[in-house]
Amino acid sequence: MTIHLQKIAIPLLLVLIALMQFHISYAKEQAQPKLIKLRTIHLPYIASTPLLIAEEEGYFTEQGLQVEFIKMTEGVKGLPALIKGDLDVIPDTIYPSYLNAIARGANIKIVADRGYLSSTGCTYSAFMARRALVEQGRLNNISQMKGLRFASVQASSIAAYSFDKMLSKEGLPTVDVETVYIQMPARLDALERGSLDVAFCTEPWVTRVLQAGHAVIWKPIHHITPNFQLAFLMYGPTLLEKNPDAGRRFMIAYLKGVRQYNQGKTKRNLEIMAKHTGLDQELLQKCCWQAFRNDGRINADSILDFQSWALKKGFLDKVVPPDQFWDPSFIEYANKVLGESKK
Repeated sequence: MTIHLQKIAIPLLLVLIALMQFHISYAKEQAQPKLIKLRTIHLPYIASTPLLIAEEEGYFTEQGLQVEFIKMTEGVKGLPALIKGDLDVIPDTIYPSYLNAIARGANIKIVADRGYLSSTGCTYSAFMARRALVEQGRLNNISQMKGLRFASVQASSIAAYSFDKMLSKEGLPTVDVETVYIQMPARLDALERGSLDVAFCTEPWVTRVLQAGHAVIWKPIHHITPNFQLAFLMYGPTLLEKNPDAGRRFMIAYLKGVRQYNQGKTKRNLEIMAKHTGLDQELLQKCCWQAFRNDGRINADSILDFQSWALKKGFLDKVVPPDQFWDPSFIEYANKVLGESKK
């Protein structure tokens, strides 16, 4: 009889233990708040590193966020999704499209710095010229650009804006220079073949072009437009209106990523950057890394100047004032939490 009872009791005991373990596990799950899911864009560039650091180091998770990175080659392609709320954050370079959307009533705003042209920094972006032209003295001054062939990104880009700024200082009209719009790999090839005279390049292509040996840095962009607000982080209606608390938490994680990035070419930073850009660590060591402000603040005046240029060129409907394109409340909150750290 005793043996029979033991045969029954042991399985029952195991069932009870399993139930207790289930309830303990379930209670833990219920006690842990669910992560808020957000969507942003992943651009495979050096400037994306602070966001990727925040992901890899668990800074987003610390803030109760689960961030999905959508791979794109151009951030501006995600603008319609940001306006509709299908995307929550866009990291990108300044383009008139964003400002036009704001002027037309879109609930989107710049909320943080994502890279600027430091007046004292290394050369992250530059106009690069064929070595032969420079060595022959055919580009000793900007007026000698007349009749030459220049390659840029697109007509409404920071490259075109800087190029116009450079030419206007010498009174040289843009029409005196033949401008073509080709992708970066093609620019390198054209410089090597001599079918191109000057090209806008940004890292890692500045370093790659220098390594190829057929071109040199002619005019660093940060000498032409010092401290220009090259890029930004932009929020859509989800974080501006529906869930600003998630926006504040995202900003804390992001600025932690920025501050780690600004520690420089550490082993960990290089690992993360190489993993997500596909670039060799040796190349990344040689590259200039884009400048970021630790506190996330932007140079709003430079965006106003860019708008004046874009308006004259017909790329912009009207100038958008800073209080319509810039919301500093998220970085102000994050800096209070993290402590002010300017750089």
